Amino acid sequence: MTASFLILRIGDTRLALPMAAVREVLPLLPIDAPPGLPRPLLGFVTLQERPVPVLAPQLLLDPKGRMTGVDLSAHLVRLREDICLLVDRAEDVATGIVGPLAADHSLNAAVIGELDLSDGTIAHVVAADRLLLDGERAALAALTAAAAERRDQWSAA
Repeated sequence: MTASFLILRIGDTRLALPMAAVREVLPLLPIDAPPGLPRPLLGFVTLQERPVPVLAPQLLLDPKGRMTGVDLSAHLVRLREDICLLVDRAEDVATGIVGPLAADHSLNAAVIGELDLSDGTIAHVVAADRLLLDGERAALAALTAAAAERRDQWSAA
C-alpha cells in the first residue's frame, strides 16, 4: 500500500517518518536544557506555553552514536504524541511503498522498512511509536511535568 512520508536528514542518513505521525515541522527554536537530562533528551521547547521535549533521533536509534553541533537551519519535527525530534533537515514529502528490511538491520525495532526515493537513495522508515519504550515514555512524561512546574515557578516570580 502506498503511503506518504516526511523525509528527514540526519548527517548522511535519511529517515522516512509516516506523515500520519507528524503534527508539524518547525524551525529551530530555543531549547531549554536543564542539567541531569538523559542523553537522548536535549531539553524542552515552549510551544503554546507548554514545554515539549526535544529528542535526538540519532541517539535513540544508536545509543553509542554522537551528536555534532546543531546547524541553525535544523528543523524540529513535532510528532502527534507531542514530542519533537531535532533533525538536520526536513527535506521533502515522498510517497511510496515500504520495502522489507532485514531483521538485524532494525535498530530497537524502530526501523521497519526501506523507502526508495526518486533520487536513487534509500530512506529508513521509522515507526514513531517504537522510538521509545514504555518506561522511557513514563520517564519523559515525568521530566516534562517537572519542566512545566519549573516554568510555572519562574513565571510566578
